[in-house]
Amino acid sequence: MTTHSTLARRELARFPWGIAARGLRAGRATTERIDPLSAVAARPVTGGILALAVALPLLTLLSRGSEVTWLAGFVLATVLVIAIAAIILDRTRAHRSVFSVTWGLLIYLVLGAVLGLAVASTYGANLLLRDDWAPLVAGLVLLSLAPYRPALELATATASLTAVSAILALLQAPFAASPVPLATFAVAGSSSLACLGFASAAYAFSMNSSILTWLEQAWRSAAGTAVEQRGGVARSVQQQRVSLVNRKVVPYLTRIGAAERLTPEDREEARELAQSIRALLVADVQRCWAQSLLDELCSRAPGAAVRGTADDPDDVGRRLTTAQRTLLRAIGMEAVERVEASAIGLRIRATATGVSVRWSLTTPTGGSRAVRVLTPTLHLVRGLTHRSRVDAQAEAVTLEFEYGH
Repeated sequence: MTTHSTLARRELARFPWGIAARGLRAGRATTERIDPLSAVAARPVTGGILALAVALPLLTLLSRGSEVTWLAGFVLATVLVIAIAAIILDRTRAHRSVFSVTWGLLIYLVLGAVLGLAVASTYGANLLLRDDWAPLVAGLVLLSLAPYRPALELATATASLTAVSAILALLQAPFAASPVPLATFAVAGSSSLACLGFASAAYAFSMNSSILTWLEQAWRSAAGTAVEQRGGVARSVQQQRVSLVNRKVVPYLTRIGAAERLTPEDREEARELAQSIRALLVADVQRCWAQSLLDELCSRAPGAAVRGTADDPDDVGRRLTTAQRTLLRAIGMEAVERVEASAIGLRIRATATGVSVRWSLTTPTGGSRAVRVLTPTLHLVRGLTHRSRVDAQAEAVTLEFEYGH
């Protein structure tokens, strides 16, 4: 017999971020994945840091333009900084998929190119390495990535870029105004990058450790609550079936018991009742989880008739984790209660890497308005899924994403 504690342990093993079961550590997690709304809250700060990073080379050109010996290289470095800022701001939008390792590597490589171009643009004329703008800009960019990249990755990128910056500083040592040991040039040319970069990694690690600890505690409580409520849910479903049978069968049996004999009409009615009950039970067993979800959501529509169509022939939805089903329910509730959709379609498919989900919402208020209403939910989808895409049309919205990260 399965005990309460055993069921609770099974629920805990399905913890979506896998602390207890898979040994996920804060150094490999990203805030955007484990707490998407915290990453959304940090986005204005990210924008401010990137604005400062873009402004620094322009201020340098105005204040120390005489040191620029290769203007084209300086302009190219500035353009790359602007491109990095644009990429980060674009990839952190709700309609975009989360930052991937590929995008992270691209940004780190471009930062290395910025460091090299900045040195080349002032080579031979840069007398004070401590006021170089490129290492500071690289550090600011790394700081802006704290909510979106893992702490270990940020620390590794910081160490690599710091080494590049130190080597470039040594190349400029012969032209410095003050004769000091070479190690001093290496430190002066890379200290700002190292401080900001490692601060970013430390912040990401500390933030993610706190979030994961809180989530594990919350999930333990939720797992216990879910197990406790299973019996009540099962009894509720059973009572609904019994009530349905009582409305049809009990009156018939009462009438037959009071009659002196059975007529052919009574036999036919009994046959129809048996077929009706059998069809009801078969339909209930064959109904997939996705259709049951849509039926429940459509019944909650405030004074409107909502049509829900599920497409899940393999009943993949029933095998999803509690957290994954909760996200689907949240999207459906938003569609019914806030988007005021007139029709909802939910398609679920198993893929080689996970599960693909597609929501189709038809709304007379317009697809663009629906996207604005769904923006907080889209941020959750973006952080909790592998990849996502939103397509807004005149009177419809299509949301596609994939579980499996």
